[in-house]
Amino acid sequence: MNAMGIIFANDASIGTLTEKRTMASLPFGGRYRQVDFALSNLTCAGVRHVGIITRHSYQSLLNHVGDGEEWGLEMAEGGLEYLTPYAQSVSDNYRGKLESLNSAMDFLEVGDEDYVVMVDSAIISNIDLNKVVASHVASGKTVTVVTKAGICNGEKKIDLAVKLDENGEVAKIVCDYAANPEYLASMDIFVVNKKYLIEAVKGCVARGLYHMDRNLVMGGWQKGEVSVNIYNFQGPALFNETVEEYFRNSLALVN
Repeated sequence: MNAMGIIFANDASIGTLTEKRTMASLPFGGRYRQVDFALSNLTCAGVRHVGIITRHSYQSLLNHVGDGEEWGLEMAEGGLEYLTPYAQSVSDNYRGKLESLNSAMDFLEVGDEDYVVMVDSAIISNIDLNKVVASHVASGKTVTVVTKAGICNGEKKIDLAVKLDENGEVAKIVCDYAANPEYLASMDIFVVNKKYLIEAVKGCVARGLYHMDRNLVMGGWQKGEVSVNIYNFQGPALFNETVEEYFRNSLALVN
């Protein structure tokens, strides 16, 4: 795969469980941490240039992942890089993924990869990212969003959700909304052409737009500037975005 990977370690939090650690370093399934699944998905797809963006409380993450040797990322060139801390705003408030990517621009601009695969740490899956990137390339679209059916229920607030028309094309996109069951929930996995992403991040941040979901994907699609390809994942996906979900999904491992 001709792609680099970005893992967002702090983009979600679940109360006291993530007060002193990143979401990425939250234990799951005994010996694992949530970041293990993202790292394994990326490296099993052949991604060997991975950056982990984190902004605070990342000591346990460093201790666990180390130099990435367990995933074959301990290389002189490429390999694993920690992009910490990224914050550049005067207030140090988190303003969104686009701001964090802008702060990691040196990392993004290095290397000859054609695509960037971006993964969050709150949603666990065993997904073949080679198939996701192949779908993205075949679609010719600006961005590919990996989604999951059966998550939207009219009650759970979804970061980004899409509704498809009868032809499988995106008919509607909503953000931070309790979408009804006919919507597909984003798994916070995105594939974007690297050259486009670099230009889009710089342009959005210059205009004070910092959110991947709301500004780049939904906003760009509504303006006709961004075309969106949907890869609907059929396997299990565990959304650990609340303490209740984390507890329920942890108990589900006994089954």
